Amino acid sequence: MNKATIKVLIAMLLWGSIGVFVKNISLDSVEIAFFRGIIGSAFLCVVLLARMKRKKNLEVDDQNNSEKQDKKSILILIISGMAIGLNWVFLFNSYNYMTVANSTIVYYLAPVIVIFVSPVFLKEKLTLKKVVAVICAMIGLVLIVKTQGTSSANIDLAKGVMNAFLAACLYASVVILNKFIKNVDDYKKTFIQLFMASMVLLPWVILRNQITFDGAKSIVLILILGIAHTGIAYCLYFSAMNDLKAQSIAILGYLDPVSSILFSIFLLKEPFSIWQLIGGAVILIAAFVAERNPKPKNIESGDSSL
Repeated sequence: MNKATIKVLIAMLLWGSIGVFVKNISLDSVEIAFFRGIIGSAFLCVVLLARMKRKKNLEVDDQNNSEKQDKKSILILIISGMAIGLNWVFLFNSYNYMTVANSTIVYYLAPVIVIFVSPVFLKEKLTLKKVVAVICAMIGLVLIVKTQGTSSANIDLAKGVMNAFLAACLYASVVILNKFIKNVDDYKKTFIQLFMASMVLLPWVILRNQITFDGAKSIVLILILGIAHTGIAYCLYFSAMNDLKAQSIAILGYLDPVSSILFSIFLLKEPFSIWQLIGGAVILIAAFVAERNPKPKNIESGDSSL
C-alpha cells in the first residue's frame, strides 16, 4: 500500500467518523456547520500561505492566466460554497431524526442525483445503465423508509430522510458547479468554498444567538471537526490525488459511507434493521455502478466527500 493510498484512506475514515463527533457536540446543526467552515477555512488559509511561498518561482504569465481564471470562477465558487454550508446544516440536522448510518446512506444518493440531472446541466448522455442505477437507488431509499415502528418514529424518520435528501441535492449541486470551475488550485478552491460556507451561515448564527457550549468537551470536538475532519482531511485527499488513478480514488471513496455505517452501529450503538441494510447496499451499489467509467476522467475536488 503506497503513501497516497494511505492518505486517502485516512481522509475517508475521518469523513466517515464525522457523525460520531457531531452527535456529541452540544450545538445545533447551524452552529456546528458554521464552526466547521470557519475553522476549516482558517486551517486551509495557513496551508495556502505556506504553498504560496513555495511557488514564488512560477512564471508571471502563468500567474496572470490563473488570476483571470479566478475572476471568471469567483461567482461559481461563492455559490457552491453557500451550497456546502447549507448542505452541512441539513446533513447534521438529519442526525437528530434518524441514525447516522441511515443519514449517510440517503446522503449518498448525491452521485445518483448528479447522474440523473447531468443531461440537462452537463449535456451528458443518460445511458440505460445510469437509468437502472437511478431506479435501483430509489428502490433502496424506499427500503430504508420502510419501518414498523410507532407513528412518531415514522414522522422522525421522514424528517430525517427529507433533511438528508436535501443535503444530497445540495451536494450534487456542488459537484455540478465545480465542473464549470477550471484551472483553479484545489486548495484555493476549497478555502473559498469553506469560507463562503461559514459566511452564508453567519447571519443565521447571529440572529439565533444560541451558541452555548456544554463544557470543554464540545469545544474540543468542534476543534477536531474543523481541523482534522475538514482541514487535514482535505489536505490529505488533495495531496494524494495526483499520485492515484481516478478510478482508484472513486473506489476508495466508498470507505467513507461504509465506515460511517460501522461507526454508527458499533460506536454510537444505533439500531439498524435488515430493510435498512438491504436498502443501503442497493443505494451504494447503484452509486458505484453509475459512477464507473470505462475511461476515467480526472476527479474534481468538489467530488470529494464532506
